[in-house]
Amino acid sequence: MSRPTFIRIRTFLVPLAGVALYYFIQTMSLLFCSSFFKDNNTASLLAAHYGTYIMLTAVCMFVVLFIWLYVGRKSTYQTVKRDRLPFPSLLLAIPIALAMLGISNLYMLGVSALSEHILFIKNSLSDYAGSTSLPNSITGPEAVLYYIGAGICIPVVEELIFRGIILGEFLLTMKKDTAVILSAIVFGTMHMQLIQSGYAFICGLILGYAYLYSNSLHMSITLHVIFNLLGGILPLVFAKDPAVLNVIGIIEVLFILFGVLCILYLRKGYRNKILQEV
Repeated sequence: MSRPTFIRIRTFLVPLAGVALYYFIQTMSLLFCSSFFKDNNTASLLAAHYGTYIMLTAVCMFVVLFIWLYVGRKSTYQTVKRDRLPFPSLLLAIPIALAMLGISNLYMLGVSALSEHILFIKNSLSDYAGSTSLPNSITGPEAVLYYIGAGICIPVVEELIFRGIILGEFLLTMKKDTAVILSAIVFGTMHMQLIQSGYAFICGLILGYAYLYSNSLHMSITLHVIFNLLGGILPLVFAKDPAVLNVIGIIEVLFILFGVLCILYLRKGYRNKILQEV
């Protein structure tokens, strides 16, 4: 098991480059969609073509990340933890993802309660509700593109950047807990919206430890995909049936304890592996 080395300039440049690259691709995708659909109003453009925008961003990021990892195959690519996990191990991602959703539900309930007393949080919650309502207006092919892009492609992209590249770099030069926490801060900050950044930070911690303890990007990708599919798409499917959404939310909260136990199980296997290598 490798030990952290001294922090170097690269330790800070890699996350900055990763986040900057992500924002650059998002901006370029938005400009392309604006030009292609001849709509310079961002709100109306995304309301009508959010699926195209998401998929274009994901595809461009895949291409750029492939080039980045290929060029840095003797440095960056080697920091990506990519052990092949047996299928039973990957199944642990299901209760952990449900636990993440449960924690996010409790977080949103807490934020909603605070918003009744703090105007700043109330305004932030209103902005968050507006930004997350964009997919509600898309139908047909745009909805399909959104489901595939936001549910599968974007989680893969974000895991490659934030766990594979950024956390991989941090783990080379920092203590493991520090590396996971710092990568979660970067992941949360990247969302650029106060409410979303809060639960993104929490999810970043869980994804980071799952990645570390499993020694595999496959685990964090599976977790992230399940989280996005259930958390982002089920609310759209059952938008007209709040009773079903409430039941789903309660089930997710009940899975928190089970998810914690699964993380502890991964942690036990990780520690046993370290002891065997000593």
